[in-house]
Amino acid sequence: MLKMSFYVSLVLIVPGPTNTLLLSAGLKAGIRDTWPLVASEAAGYVIAISIWGFFLHALAAGNSWMFIGIKLLSSGFIFYLAVKMWTKGPKLDDLARGPVSRRDLFLATLMNPKALLFASTLFPLAAFRSASQFAIAIGVFLVVLVPIGVGWSSLGGLLTSNRNWADRASTLLRCASIVLLMFSGTLVYSAFNR
Repeated sequence: MLKMSFYVSLVLIVPGPTNTLLLSAGLKAGIRDTWPLVASEAAGYVIAISIWGFFLHALAAGNSWMFIGIKLLSSGFIFYLAVKMWTKGPKLDDLARGPVSRRDLFLATLMNPKALLFASTLFPLAAFRSASQFAIAIGVFLVVLVPIGVGWSSLGGLLTSNRNWADRASTLLRCASIVLLMFSGTLVYSAFNR
């Protein structure tokens, strides 16, 4: 579970639709008004991970090659996110205008491809075979998710209060990009060394 929480935190930190909406909400409303949005993010991920995980477990039963393929696809997706983070990152001027609703954040998270990555690669297979293991894995996931979601909202508030932080955020995202590239490599390695 410790390994899972580390890799989940790496993927959750990456800018994507959900994190961009949380950042946008933090820019506009401040951290206190974003707590309900973090709950919407959690609900979206739990539902999506559940659907993907149980579907993939049923589909891949007896087809071990599918897990290798899924790991390779996941590695490619993480590589893509790392390159995108290195070259672009979130730009404050590009964030959506208008308020961010709980429904919008829930739907963005429900459709986020990261949920497939969590279910297929980062959650242990045992989580989709046993209700108790699933509850533990989801609990660990939520313990990791909540501070990261609040962190993205807080970053929005920080960037609003001090524009000098925008330059530092770019450096931080580039460092995270390097970590993601290494993670992508470990997924490829683990696909062939089971």
